[in-house]
Amino acid sequence: MIAFELSDEQQALRESARRFAAREMVPVAAEHDAAGTFPHAVMAKAFEAGFLNCRVPAEYGGAGIGC
Repeated sequence: MIAFELSDEQQALRESARRFAAREMVPVAAEHDAAGTFPHAVMAKAFEAGFLNCRVPAEYGGAGIGC
């Protein structure tokens, strides 16, 4: 049988992403939307936090997390 529940690691990643979004994305989202600009600083922080390189193996600088 297939299990659809998130693992503890996946739940922790979800909560971390939720906190990141609330802290870093929400405060500047309307400003970037209105100006039509790309949030380079936010994306750099997201990369550093491991949200944009999850599937990259750890030995190559990624988080090494699967789908």
